[in-house]
Amino acid sequence: MPTTAVVTDIRARQRPDPRKTREGEDDYAERMRLNLFAAIALIALVGAGIWLANVMVSSEKAHGCYSSGEHTCSLI
Repeated sequence: MPTTAVVTDIRARQRPDPRKTREGEDDYAERMRLNLFAAIALIALVGAGIWLANVMVSSEKAHGCYSSGEHTCSLI
C-alpha cells in the first residue's frame, strides 16, 4: 500500500505542461495556424497597397499628360 501513496504523491507534484490548455489539449498547432493566417493576411495587405500605389502613380501621370493637351499619351 505505501507504493500507491508514493506514486500518487509524485503525480500530484508534477507541473503541467505550459503548452497545454486546462483541458489538456495541445494548443501549439492552433497558434501556429493562426500565425500563418496572420502572415498571409499581412502579405496580402502589403501587396494590395503596393499595387494600389502603382495604379495611382500611373493614373496621375496619364492625367497630367492628357491635361497638358497631348493626345498621344501612352501609359508606361
